[in-house]
Amino acid sequence: MDELLSAQHRAVGVVRTLPGNMGGYVLVNRDVGRLVSVTFWGSVDERQAAETEFAAAPVRGEVAEYDIAMQESLG
Repeated sequence: MDELLSAQHRAVGVVRTLPGNMGGYVLVNRDVGRLVSVTFWGSVDERQAAETEFAAAPVRGEVAEYDIAMQESLG
């Protein structure tokens, strides 16, 4: 879990620099070994650009795992 949290801290540093990022949460349950990260974006286009960035991140060695578990647009 500590390794996963360290990777998450690095990812947060990248996310904060992306246009449209409005913050987020990292939820950790050490008892069952799960971590969920939730981010908020100003627009669908900005979120999609971030997805493209993170899809390339493992190739650059910046993020070990990345996946989109759920998407929902309210607008």
